[in-house]
Amino acid sequence: MKLTKLLLFGFALFAISSCSNSKTDISELILGEWYNESMIVTIDHGKPEESAFKVPIGSWEEVLGIKPILTTYTEDGNYTSVYTDLSGEVSMETSGTWEVKGDSLYLTENDITTAYKFVWMDGKGEFTGFLDWDSDGLPDDLYSGIQIKK
Repeated sequence: MKLTKLLLFGFALFAISSCSNSKTDISELILGEWYNESMIVTIDHGKPEESAFKVPIGSWEEVLGIKPILTTYTEDGNYTSVYTDLSGEVSMETSGTWEVKGDSLYLTENDITTAYKFVWMDGKGEFTGFLDWDSDGLPDDLYSGIQIKK
């Protein structure tokens, strides 16, 4: 009986500590460099006129005409995304701040914050969130992208 109670107590402590460390664990996973592998954007998600824009694995350069985007997350809560054309020249660079809350990554750029649910997949991450992909002023486009940690 005592052993059973001790085991249950130990399990409860483990469960509580696992929950309290989830933010730290995700933050540690996010730190560093990531590059895009694939993505799908469902434009006007949930509406009758929704459509999908897909970039399958191995097709990033062919579909988008750029190399996979390289995003770096630093310990000071900043991030930078570098867009490189097929000749190797940087064509655009964006930056902002990042923060983890629960299982989500919040990216803020130019006073616009986008939340992405983050799922770690052994060296890769899935980032899923709503944004304004089609520039219609509404964050109603569902983005789901797979990125690989360098």
